[in-house]
Amino acid sequence: MLALFDRMAKKLEVERSTLLRRALIKGARAVLLDEALSQYLRGDLSAGAASEWAGVSYIEFLDELKARRLPYLADNEGIAEELAEFRSKTKTQVSSGARRHR
Repeated sequence: MLALFDRMAKKLEVERSTLLRRALIKGARAVLLDEALSQYLRGDLSAGAASEWAGVSYIEFLDELKARRLPYLADNEGIAEELAEFRSKTKTQVSSGARRHR
């Protein structure tokens, strides 16, 4: 395995330790996302909570569901919360935009 990393580091013109660090970070992010998706599909976490747990944005989480052809599990309570959050953000953006134009 080290020989493979040595060859890759040489091709990329970086130190082996730099390459190993990148691989470790990328691998850890993938593990977190996989676990968040598992918890979401079991119903243990909402999509929003799972995205936070994995350290990705909500949109990135939904994109990952789509890429893996996994279902979006809608529940009325979760949809109501997400709609309220969206309305709140939209209202805040509209209000701050109106203040800038005065």
